[in-house]
Amino acid sequence: MKKISLLLTMLFSAFAFSQFVSPGTGITYSLTSLSAAAPSVLVKSGTNYQMTSNVTISAGDTLLMDEDAVLKIDGGVQLTVLGVYDTTANDLVITATDSATVFKGIRFEEGSSATFRNTTLTYGGGIQVLTTDFLMDNCTVQYFKSGLVSGASINFSRGNPVVKNSKFIKNDLPAVASAANASVALEFTNNYLFANTKGNSNRPQINMGPSGSGTTKILNNTIIGDRSLTKVGGVSVSTLLGTENHPVIEGNTITDNRYGITVAGNNSTGSISNNILTNNNTEPIPANGGSGISLNGAGSTVMSLKIEKNQIRGHLWGITIIGTAQADLGGGAMGSVGQNIFSNNGNDGEIYALYNNTANSISAKNNCWREGELSDDAMVEEVIFHSADNSTLGTVDFKPYLCAILATGASTVTQNNLYPNPSNGTFTYVAENSGAIAVSDMSGKLIYKGDVKKGNNTVSLGAKSGTYIVLYQSKGKKQTTKLIIK
Repeated sequence: MKKISLLLTMLFSAFAFSQFVSPGTGITYSLTSLSAAAPSVLVKSGTNYQMTSNVTISAGDTLLMDEDAVLKIDGGVQLTVLGVYDTTANDLVITATDSATVFKGIRFEEGSSATFRNTTLTYGGGIQVLTTDFLMDNCTVQYFKSGLVSGASINFSRGNPVVKNSKFIKNDLPAVASAANASVALEFTNNYLFANTKGNSNRPQINMGPSGSGTTKILNNTIIGDRSLTKVGGVSVSTLLGTENHPVIEGNTITDNRYGITVAGNNSTGSISNNILTNNNTEPIPANGGSGISLNGAGSTVMSLKIEKNQIRGHLWGITIIGTAQADLGGGAMGSVGQNIFSNNGNDGEIYALYNNTANSISAKNNCWREGELSDDAMVEEVIFHSADNSTLGTVDFKPYLCAILATGASTVTQNNLYPNPSNGTFTYVAENSGAIAVSDMSGKLIYKGDVKKGNNTVSLGAKSGTYIVLYQSKGKKQTTKLIIK
């Protein structure tokens, strides 16, 4: 028995020695000083470091990432923070020692503080965020797999985290997510997403639960899917357990996913506006998805969203409203101005700009239901499914509408367009009248300016991949369009 007891003591001592737990006495560690304190746990080699065992930064202590360095973490190893994690480096890389075996992940406990800046994170098992104090700015998260976290590359549990100006590329799980029973009011702004949820599970690239009394803001992001992933949607902000949900989804460009935007569950109010939604139709079966925007309500509590100024093209369904969901698409109680543009949304030989699969009446005034066509009432009626097609459904009030045939033969909406979008930098701009266009990057820097004639104009930009704003001006009219360069 003594030998067994001695053996267990030795094994425990070796296990304890192989990890590092800071003392919680107000110490601030850099990578250099942490390596000096635990040289076998954090092995230093020039500007490279290798974390061989778990590290815990206790409450009261700080890990200050102030070096432009590469931190390699061994497979299965985890960084846990109960204190403060802060980045002041200009170029920090956190990756797996061996890309074939991801490091377990990074966990921020409740009460901790996390600030990621200028950091590239690859081949990790996820970031678990239990704290309310989280900021990520100008970072890249790439090639993450399931490990510490199984729900997303970054999984939130509470509070108002902020993620901005960052990239999420080819991660096995969604870029960000929160649980259905947690209240997280995420601010997710100016980020670029490509081909996340590589495991092709039935989850979108952004998969947020309820916001509680706060507001979930999904603003000005570019979200591009991989067309081989038929189950992966673009954005979902949903509440399934009755918790309040207040999404604002605005200014995003969403392309090549199973669907564009979905909000599910009642007790939801918010807005979906100024988004460019294109070809989110990777799901080939219409009953299983393919909407540009889908609202799905159940139960007696209120679900009502304002939908305006969206461009919705190339889906199996334009907008679908299901169950007990309600929406204002123009002229309704929520103050929507309409001005949504629909083009080529359909399946099985039929065009469905709007499918009202509820008993609720919908106000949908001042929208362009058939882009590029000068429509009359019968033409608009053809692309809207409501009480006129099934008497059990609510009526859609779609008049007045844009893209209309007037007595003068003129259109009530500017018929400008550009394609292809995304492009490789060369695109065609279709102008209603002669005028001028200016192209700026997301910081406002002008990269192109030139005149356009009425009709088709070929424009070539020597610009790197990213999102740009195209401003058209003619005869006192202005129109802006988002352009993606791959």
